[in-house]
Amino acid sequence: MRASFRSARASARLWAVAPDIPMNAAATLAQSLPWLPQIRSLDVPAVFAAQDGSEHGLIPWHLIDVLFLAGSTEWKTSPAARRLALEARERGLAVHMGRVNSRRRLHIAQAFGCTSADGTYLAFGPDTNLPRLLAWLNELQTTPTPFRDDT
Repeated sequence: MRASFRSARASARLWAVAPDIPMNAAATLAQSLPWLPQIRSLDVPAVFAAQDGSEHGLIPWHLIDVLFLAGSTEWKTSPAARRLALEARERGLAVHMGRVNSRRRLHIAQAFGCTSADGTYLAFGPDTNLPRLLAWLNELQTTPTPFRDDT
């Protein structure tokens, strides 16, 4: 996984997440729709925070540059979320996973084709957790994945 991503608007090197309602796909879609075009109008990549249930046709693909796998832990590590991540990658979009705070979750994010991830792991015990996190990231560099991008 890389800290940055590529998209049609990669020159901005920033992105903004449209408002969302955690664990509620329909409410998130309704909340996000007015904001996604406004975010893009600022020449900033627009991010949609997919929630539990988003796999039921509730992703505004034509309005987003990044798919954010949000929602519950169970959902964002599910086959449904994986299928959405694969579809996003096939569409040329970046995929971000939130709340990645373990080696296992980091490997799931990589296996799903995520191009970035975040979490609070490092904030809790940085002296101990930084070497662990760096080892996990090094491990990702040497672990084969169908989404590996060495360019």
